[in-house]
Amino acid sequence: MMYRSIYGCVRRYATISQQVSRPPFEEIFPRKRMINRILFELDSRLSFKKLYPLFESSYNDMDEDTISLGSNVSASDVMLMKKVLEKVRSRTKSANLHLLKLESALLDKAAEMGDKDAIALVAFDVLKDPSRNSQEDVDYAKLLIKDLYKREHHLTLKLTGDLALRGGDSLQAADYYQHFLRLEADTYLAGEVYGQLGQMSFQDTDLLSAERYFRKAIALSPLEYSVHSYYYLAQIYMNSDPLKARTLMESCATQGYRESFKALGFLEMHYFGDLYKAQEWFKLGMELYELECFIGYFDCCASLGEWTLAKKCLKSLEKMGDANETYKTIVGQFMEARKEKIEKALSFQSDPLLYPNTMKDGSKQSELSIKQNKWGL
Repeated sequence: MMYRSIYGCVRRYATISQQVSRPPFEEIFPRKRMINRILFELDSRLSFKKLYPLFESSYNDMDEDTISLGSNVSASDVMLMKKVLEKVRSRTKSANLHLLKLESALLDKAAEMGDKDAIALVAFDVLKDPSRNSQEDVDYAKLLIKDLYKREHHLTLKLTGDLALRGGDSLQAADYYQHFLRLEADTYLAGEVYGQLGQMSFQDTDLLSAERYFRKAIALSPLEYSVHSYYYLAQIYMNSDPLKARTLMESCATQGYRESFKALGFLEMHYFGDLYKAQEWFKLGMELYELECFIGYFDCCASLGEWTLAKKCLKSLEKMGDANETYKTIVGQFMEARKEKIEKALSFQSDPLLYPNTMKDGSKQSELSIKQNKWGL
């Protein structure tokens, strides 16, 4: 089946980008060292020297109907460029609007050149949100997927499972995933599928199957793409093997996985009894305004007799409760459960003459500006 561009989907960043002044390419493109590392991971036959001018010309042609790359560039080369930008997003934990548009344009170009993975990605992107696309594009996307599915195209099977899971049909999703694994069971993409199956088993409380799937996901996928598998596997081991759980959760923390900070804090506090280390994990979570981390930090301070820090943490909790109705209920329950400790913290008066560094250090360590909260708390 011949492919035509589905502009409603692939040009999804075009309108926004045109309203923003586009900076010179060299100002936003990642450094050579990062790109070379990514190319090595992707086992690329193309070097940075070869790809840089292709990226630059594609960037400059983004507002045209199609980008021009020359006759010696294949569809797989274009998909490689798209994957490089995708990995940049994953590595930097950020998304530049102009590079997002470039990634979208490269995906469209690869699809036009006949790359089946690109065609599948474009078609499924349309079906994820049909309301943002014309009925003609939706019908055409379905035809493309049907054609690819008949050919047992691997990525199409995986994406069909994702779409079924998104629609709440976990049994159908599992069938599609198992079909995919019968064809491809030892790649990083298979690792993603094992991770999805693991989460489904975890939700069904089939922990033996979940553990098996998560272990396979971790073995096949890089940490940045399997962080959920690390997290859920740590949850499974939390009671039976806390040391293993801590190691897995620490891996999640290196990726900035926010749920890992409170889990590590409570693990250090309740199982290993290291209140100082627990404080450090809670502080990281407090920077992300995780309410449970504030509660855990207060408990650590109370147990250590650090009442100045406990008092400051308490004030931050009160501010969060005043700004958010959901938090208000939880903070109220917290106040009731720890009434004696809270009274002691509020009545505590440090003597700056006897302990000149107490107030200074406490202010430094627990200064939590509500204005900096991205939710406006």
